[in-house]
Amino acid sequence: MLLLSLLGACAPRPAPSPPAPTVAERFGDAPFLEPIDAPLTVALTSGGSFPSTAATCGGCHPDHHAEWSNSTHAHAIRDLQFVAELAKPGQPRWLCLNCHAPTRPQRRERVEAQTRLAAPGRIDALAATPEPDFDPARVEEGVTCAACHVRRDSDGEGLVVGPRGSGRAPHRVRADRQALHDICVRCHSPVSPPISPTLVCWFETAQEVRAGPTPDADCPSCHMPEAERPPAVGAEPLAVRRHLWLGGGVPKTFAGYAWHAEQGWTPGLDVDVATDPVVVTLTDARAAHDLPTGDPERHLVVEARFEAADGAVLARDTLRIGQRWDWGDAETGRVAHRIEDTRLRPGEARRWTPVLAADGATRLVVEVTHVRVTEENADAMARAQLDDALRALWPEAAGLLPDFRAHYPLSTIVARLTAPLDGGPVVRTPTAELLATSARRGSP
Repeated sequence: MLLLSLLGACAPRPAPSPPAPTVAERFGDAPFLEPIDAPLTVALTSGGSFPSTAATCGGCHPDHHAEWSNSTHAHAIRDLQFVAELAKPGQPRWLCLNCHAPTRPQRRERVEAQTRLAAPGRIDALAATPEPDFDPARVEEGVTCAACHVRRDSDGEGLVVGPRGSGRAPHRVRADRQALHDICVRCHSPVSPPISPTLVCWFETAQEVRAGPTPDADCPSCHMPEAERPPAVGAEPLAVRRHLWLGGGVPKTFAGYAWHAEQGWTPGLDVDVATDPVVVTLTDARAAHDLPTGDPERHLVVEARFEAADGAVLARDTLRIGQRWDWGDAETGRVAHRIEDTRLRPGEARRWTPVLAADGATRLVVEVTHVRVTEENADAMARAQLDDALRALWPEAAGLLPDFRAHYPLSTIVARLTAPLDGGPVVRTPTAELLATSARRGSP
């Protein structure tokens, strides 16, 4: 027994497992890897402070608040597709929330560059510490006012970052127009190593702009158009940015279609047709980036069809414009990668000759639909099962997901042209009518 004990003591011990890497060691220093340090309050110039919530900001900036309330940013957490995606096994929820609930007070745990992952090879869990500034009431604000406008002053107190500093605001202000213009890129064009073999949340919009004919264009120039109005209650009218962020025209709710129409939403795409021979010309006319941009699942479906006088479809052909991906495989480690990209580049005009032949046709109809979620993926979203953490994030979501299509628009018709084959004038369906038609597709 003594000999065995001595032999056991002399046996080599297994090498300790390497510690899990920190966020910075695993991903680098991309800005979206940490929540934004937006303090809970903003200091008043006369002393004291007020909460940096959206509702408080809206008290003095009602126009900005009303626009934000209807925007995609305000729905960043109340987004059925987003919640369903978080329900997938192995998702790094902490990282996804850095863009959808991006400020520290919206986060239950503090995540910093030196926060360690829970285990080597894992990205879906963190050895994080409780966030002392966590305010559960702020979570549902999504991409809230503070995400862009509230930062710390040199003494640690909260201040508002604005485009100008008039000296008349009741709270501290730091004028930094460039910082406001630059922050969009944090989430809409992140740059970092791949998150995981199968996680593709990869937006390259800023890179697309820089590669296009207007490389100096920025997001607010198009997505936050200027309006002459008071920047705050009681102020004189100025040229201020509207907080709309209208994009591809597919809202997060069916009620959002009416809001898009009220705001005069216009697609970035121009469509023209000729009938002899049949040629469809598609032009990225108003976007400084590729069409469509953002989520790699987004694509355009162009349908050309011959119709009879009674509306019967006699022949049709379709064209898909977008990306195609191999989404990877977690078991084998095959990394997701793009296998095709047929999107329209900024300013590009592309001619398409559909294959159509039919006797008795009286008109050519060309319709373009912007697809955000495919029917197949909508079925998967409807089957998502939420755990307790996701139910706490959005309590109503579990009851909405099984009827996903009734609550979440999958696509929007962005253009429809009708060209008589006898040479008559081409009729373009007004955009507001297309939005109304798209909204009706979600009606029970």
